[in-house]
Amino acid sequence: MILLSLASKQIWPHILTTLHLKPERLVFLHSEDANESRLPAERLKKFLNKHDPTDLGVERCILESISDNDFSSIQQSLDALVTKRNFDLSDIVLNITGGNKLMATAAFQWASYRHVRTFYLERRNQITWFNFQTKETLSSHATLNPHNADNLDPVALLRCQLDASEIEREGEHLVLNELGEQLNESELFKSLSTGVDPTQFLKISGIADDKPKKGDALEFYTAVVLLKLGVHTVQRSLRLKVKSSYNVGTKLPHAELDLLFTWGGRLWIVDCKDRKSPESLIEGLKRELGPFSISDATNDLLNRISKELSIGQTKVIKEDLIAIREAGGIQGQVLCIRKTKLPDEAAEFARRNHLPIILKSRLFEDLRSQLFPNAKPNPEQLHDLVKSFAR
Repeated sequence: MILLSLASKQIWPHILTTLHLKPERLVFLHSEDANESRLPAERLKKFLNKHDPTDLGVERCILESISDNDFSSIQQSLDALVTKRNFDLSDIVLNITGGNKLMATAAFQWASYRHVRTFYLERRNQITWFNFQTKETLSSHATLNPHNADNLDPVALLRCQLDASEIEREGEHLVLNELGEQLNESELFKSLSTGVDPTQFLKISGIADDKPKKGDALEFYTAVVLLKLGVHTVQRSLRLKVKSSYNVGTKLPHAELDLLFTWGGRLWIVDCKDRKSPESLIEGLKRELGPFSISDATNDLLNRISKELSIGQTKVIKEDLIAIREAGGIQGQVLCIRKTKLPDEAAEFARRNHLPIILKSRLFEDLRSQLFPNAKPNPEQLHDLVKSFAR
């Protein structure tokens, strides 16, 4: 099989279909638009040559430039490619998921004229096939397995997707150690609920911050649960900076990713905040001031501070959404782990942006439902685990 794929900024349609079809040769068809097509194609080629389990060699993964605004030129370039590379049309499969609409339409018509098998990948991992062996276009559907990519390195995938940023620090690589592997789910999660150090279940390599932070425990805690639920590896405490080629004066990091992992054909970012809610902080301050008389003006000021802190939580959610769009593309997913409930406004903003907010007290139950949205839970097991976490 020779797989021709229209390149775009989104890497996952190419990675998933390459793993699914396992072509002998792969050709990325890119335009000369650097940010939208050419550079993503170059990053994909570099990634697949190093990390693709189907072992596509350097000579098997190639790049070819085509127009992105001339309908006839696109079709002429495809004919020229077939002639230059001496491809047999019966061996070619065309992926029109990427590119712009003009490129996809021209390539689709070319495939219909040349009787080349063609497909489009929907976001639900459904492949729609088009066959042009008769006068009528016949289509069929198939679903690929997104978990074929679960063992791919999340840091390498992140590098492949990033455009304006680059990785300043890879952070720590987390996998379960022998003890974490030996314990079954119930034993491990009940042990975590007693407040033990979650790092005793982990094998940790790499570099994070020199000094421990208050939120580290929740990050390790969450990582252990993810790994026990089936995630292969979790990367912790990555930092991003503006790409060096942009010739900026500073190389300081502009974002830190608490946890990063690959699951179900997408990159996931986990934002962990082990803090008290703004309301509880203000109420605590009022209790401390209890012996003193609080004027109406002071009380109004405290309420204003509470509102400002609540707005700050919405800003954090916005930053998470920006981060995942850059790091994971349109199929990326953010999970927000919180110790306490968000203010109503922030919670509603998260809900409308399809961003799950998971409370620490429901960590196992809600993480399982995120990773396995179609699985039927075991009521008895969930009841016991939720009770242990609540304690």
